[in-house]
Amino acid sequence: MDLFEEDDIFPLTENLSNSFVDPSNLVSCVPGQMYPIGMENFRQKKKPVQKSKSIPLTNSVTMARHRWHMAAAKLKRLKDPWTEFDLNKYPTEIVIRHRYNAIKKEWITDECKVKIEDKQFANGAMRACFRLKKLSNFVHKESWEHAANYVAKSYMDKSIERERYFDDVRLQMDAKLWAEIFNRHNPPKKIDMFQMSILEFVNRDGSPLFHLEHFIEGEYIKYNSNSGFVEDTRSTPQAFSHFTFECSNHELMVVDVQGVGDLYTDPQIHTAKGDDYGDGNLGCKGFALFFSSHVCNRVCRSIGLTEFDLSPNELDKLHSKKAQTSLASYSAATICRGGEELVVGSPTSFCEILRRRVRNMSTCSDDLESEGYESSSSSPMSPHSAKPISFNRPSQSNPIAINGARMRTQSGCLDSAFSYDEAASYFNKIDARKHFKPKPSCVNGQQRLMKNFDHFEDDDDEEENLDTQNESILGQVHLEMAKYHEMGRFTEQTNSGYDFYDQESAFFHLKQAADLGLKEALVNMAKIYLQMPHDLLSNYSVTENELNNEIGFDYLTKSADLEDKNSLFVLAKAYESGVNLPKSKQIDWNLASVYYKKLLQMIEEESASEDDAGYSDTFAQCDPNYLILACLAEMNLKGGHKMPKNAAIAANLYTEAADKAIQYGKGRIANKYYMLAEEAAASQDEQES
Repeated sequence: MDLFEEDDIFPLTENLSNSFVDPSNLVSCVPGQMYPIGMENFRQKKKPVQKSKSIPLTNSVTMARHRWHMAAAKLKRLKDPWTEFDLNKYPTEIVIRHRYNAIKKEWITDECKVKIEDKQFANGAMRACFRLKKLSNFVHKESWEHAANYVAKSYMDKSIERERYFDDVRLQMDAKLWAEIFNRHNPPKKIDMFQMSILEFVNRDGSPLFHLEHFIEGEYIKYNSNSGFVEDTRSTPQAFSHFTFECSNHELMVVDVQGVGDLYTDPQIHTAKGDDYGDGNLGCKGFALFFSSHVCNRVCRSIGLTEFDLSPNELDKLHSKKAQTSLASYSAATICRGGEELVVGSPTSFCEILRRRVRNMSTCSDDLESEGYESSSSSPMSPHSAKPISFNRPSQSNPIAINGARMRTQSGCLDSAFSYDEAASYFNKIDARKHFKPKPSCVNGQQRLMKNFDHFEDDDDEEENLDTQNESILGQVHLEMAKYHEMGRFTEQTNSGYDFYDQESAFFHLKQAADLGLKEALVNMAKIYLQMPHDLLSNYSVTENELNNEIGFDYLTKSADLEDKNSLFVLAKAYESGVNLPKSKQIDWNLASVYYKKLLQMIEEESASEDDAGYSDTFAQCDPNYLILACLAEMNLKGGHKMPKNAAIAANLYTEAADKAIQYGKGRIANKYYMLAEEAAASQDEQES
């Protein structure tokens, strides 16, 4: 047998010329096919397929459970990627774990056993990372071979207050709760946030604190930042940020979305007031920066989100191919208040720059700077890096009920601060779709909502979802975008700096803010149309004609109704003298008197705590109160333009004007008003006699 090759012993029928088989001894089994004698069964017989035991997948719950069993079996076969680092050699330490319950808004503490390496394996701009193993609190045997892998993070700056650790956890757990709310609106793909907690090493000097997160292998990607960067090859992360803005009634937005697949970590939350959640909270400026580079995608549309209004120029820029290749200097780093980065058009070209940081672990994302980590040792994981694992979600899943529909939630509650029953009670007690009804991001939708407010005055639930504040948050976002345009934030820099900006886009957003009733926008729009000097878009102007004059006067009236003092003065002056009054309006001293009196009342209230007795720099564009009183006295003394003549009222107003003039040190003017008051009183006596 050693004299023959294997191919000679079992020759192929197509090539028998060099074999030891005599072709005359072949039998025909199938017409056109020849097989060696005795080889028919060998070549035709197939191995019987062994049917695996199958579980009847009657519903989505059974299907989900079956998939988890398969995933668990696969995990058991995987090798521990940290075996080579031998964490078992480190001493076992008993620590106190602090977890935040985002539902009850309270902290929960318990004890854990951990092993942590003494040297960091990576660091970012602010935090250092350490490998850690933690025993489950549900096991009765101390077996470190099956202990879970975690990453512990600590701030390298030891002067940072301990409260900062707790604020970071609270932020991430609040974002995790928003992820659950997002999932219950049935997006195409479910998402989740890393479960984050705090470990307090009570047996060490100073009881140092560490952030604790699970170690996950995979490709780490930053999908957006808190300052306008958007990595738009994925739709779900951007839709999640947009969703939180609408579903929170424009009160907040979860940004800085980053992680492995749809498992996110280290987010940032913007709030409308700009307070809470650290220095990365940029307030309405952060909202504006996100929408400056966000175009609604298929996921946004699938869950019913509305598109944020952008100007035609902005939309063209976001969709143009040129914009995708002209942003090499655009940063995806998270920034702090006061250091807002320059946003240059659409940041889609950074897909090439940031696709990119292939992280061997997902939990080593930096917090504020979000810069890449510098490894201080070998690779933190096995050389055979695994790709992000994606789990298929059950079809026809219930967006509200937790029981069985989302098995991940139940399994995730082992490390969660709130129990599975608490989560089920929270989401099943309320109808998530009704309770978290999104408020539209478009101006037209917001205007319709404001017009329908009267229909829901008796409905407390609906009233809570409406914007009852004087200032529209969406309007403030548009105002911030107008300011950013004027500052050149969205303009490409030339050698000579920012020589120009998109004035039409800036005016577009200023108009959107005015249409939503924002006082500052209304004032500036009125001044632009009435050809008056204005602070915002100071170089922008419109054609001077009767139509624009009508539009400007309408804006002026709206801003006066919102108690803008300078608008009240200009409007009163228009009805008194006809200056800036459109042809469709007539001089009306009664209306002028109403606006003048309202202005005087506001001046008195404003100056109640001041020493200038009724005048301050706030009213620099208004006449002093004694001049306004004298003007009212003169109108009452003369009469006309729908105002009856009344010398008695004029005398009282002149006397009051004289008293105010004395407070300003205007003695000669005060004497003049006293004389006019006497003349008006005498005139009244003559009329009565």
